[in-house]
Amino acid sequence: MRRVILLNPYSAGSHAQWAQGLAREWPAAAARCGGELEVEVFSLPGRHWKWRMHAAALVLVDRMVESGALNQVVDAFIVTDMLDVAQFRAALPPGMRDVPVVVYFHENQLTFPPHPERPEVEWDRHYAWLNLTSAWLADAVWFNSHYHRQIFLEAVPAFISSFPSPRPRNAAERIAKKSNVVRIGLENDVLEAGKLDLPGCFDAGPPVVVWNHRWEYDKGPAAFLSCLDAAVAAGLDFRLAVMGQSFDRVPAEFAQMKERHAHRILVWGHRELRREYVEVLRSADLALVTAHHDFFGISVLEAAAAGLGVIAPNELAYPEHFGDEFLHDRQALEAAFLDALIRPPASLAHAAENYAWNQVAQEAWKAVLMVWNGLD
Repeated sequence: MRRVILLNPYSAGSHAQWAQGLAREWPAAAARCGGELEVEVFSLPGRHWKWRMHAAALVLVDRMVESGALNQVVDAFIVTDMLDVAQFRAALPPGMRDVPVVVYFHENQLTFPPHPERPEVEWDRHYAWLNLTSAWLADAVWFNSHYHRQIFLEAVPAFISSFPSPRPRNAAERIAKKSNVVRIGLENDVLEAGKLDLPGCFDAGPPVVVWNHRWEYDKGPAAFLSCLDAAVAAGLDFRLAVMGQSFDRVPAEFAQMKERHAHRILVWGHRELRREYVEVLRSADLALVTAHHDFFGISVLEAAAAGLGVIAPNELAYPEHFGDEFLHDRQALEAAFLDALIRPPASLAHAAENYAWNQVAQEAWKAVLMVWNGLD
């Protein structure tokens, strides 16, 4: 029996779905492959991300010690990019410091896009450095997509060269050798929703267009609003279901959207209950994706799984999910959206089915076996 402790310092959104799904499905996947696995999870609430990167390691080690979780054999720690691996390893009891540590990158601060309202000169490189040292010092590095792995490794040399000498050498090569891609799984509720042949929660009418991302600048609200305005100018009708989490600072485009398209809005704001979110998603028609940042894009995959037509750019992680032939040049997104309001695009549910947790957990089992085999 192998025993893994999964540490999730920022339990919100896709971070929470990843930890919950992996803990639930990983033991069954191991059993299908002839292995035995026990998974224990320690998590912290998904807020104050900078403080999590500074202090989560100390807090979580304390919690493991207090619970007695470290009184038994541990075969691996799986941590996320929100944890400082160097601090974590040093904080562990001496007998646990040789246990393999795998760091899972949901995102990274090295290649996170600059904020349009914050001059790049003000960028705090400290958190990018923490991500880099965690990748350097971990025994294995897992990224949630090939796109994410590629852009991170490509950015490392220039980032390190910006510091005074002497500098660490061959960082990208060292990280690349121990890196792998382990995807996030989709929950069965959204996969099953796409197969239901039942009336949705909306009355018959114009197509329902969905926003199901965070209400933040990197998800492209300005371009989304521009496409909606273009549809109105072209005389095309639609309705809106705007979901996703909002935070203290909401981009101005959301207030503008609510004002300009108030009579088209069917849903406005975050759905607290998962079943409500899935029901709205399966009842809609189109997912217009205008993000200029997505290391993985779970909301886009969920929209595809639920049977929506997806209008998305042929950039970021989307091509590895769906293939270029179903995507669009960013400059052509508006035209593709207008066309989709008239002629529904092909379903991409078949692509999303490849992300079922039973498949993804089996990939994760094979990836952790590689870690153990490489250290034997």
